[in-house]
Amino acid sequence: MFNLLISVSLLVSPLRLEVTSYPGVITREISVKNGDAYNEAIISVYKGDWNLSKDGNILYYPADSLSNSCSEWITINPTEFVLAPGAVQEIRVTFEIPSETKGGFWSVIFFEGKPPEQEEWTPLVRLAGRVGITTYLDIAGTTFKEAEIKKMELEKSGELKMEVQNNGNIWLRPEVEYWVRRGEKEIYRDSLDPSIILPETTREYLLTFEGVKTIKDDEIVARVDYGGDKILEGIKKIE
Repeated sequence: MFNLLISVSLLVSPLRLEVTSYPGVITREISVKNGDAYNEAIISVYKGDWNLSKDGNILYYPADSLSNSCSEWITINPTEFVLAPGAVQEIRVTFEIPSETKGGFWSVIFFEGKPPEQEEWTPLVRLAGRVGITTYLDIAGTTFKEAEIKKMELEKSGELKMEVQNNGNIWLRPEVEYWVRRGEKEIYRDSLDPSIILPETTREYLLTFEGVKTIKDDEIVARVDYGGDKILEGIKKIE
């Protein structure tokens, strides 16, 4: 005999919360909908911290455990409720930002849906589902953007590994464009989707060259627009 496993369906908006504010109190709202048209769900809302690995994988931590966390300043109301099938609940998120606060901070707000307890056996088992809303807090007038290309190394596979370091105090979403020059001729050009680099951290990018094999004396040029005062450019010559 088998059980059919289906997770609780949660629809949350917005999927990312970005707040720019001076110190003080500011409020935002998040909507959560029970996407199941037939079953109610018990929803818990709670805070956490997060960070990124060098290759961009998100890492979660308990609330208030990281130095750049704003979890301590966040109050959520309500934190637990029942959603009828297809129903929507508005969640109030209040930031109480201490005076003299400077820079950028972040947190995550989790919405976890649990199915109600079943009084009798059924072949349909509904699993808990969780959605994390990344939250960014920018203290107005106190942030600066600064970055540098730290490293460009050619892999044995022919791909190029590039490291970009965020030296500012606010997150960056750099636009990365790169191309290959062979003499005076450009033989390949591509770009990467913007991705987050948190303050005082390094992001590792892998530049690939589909259908092109680089040879001696080719030059790989990478241009990084991080939204600051200048555009970074790095050149790696194939030895």
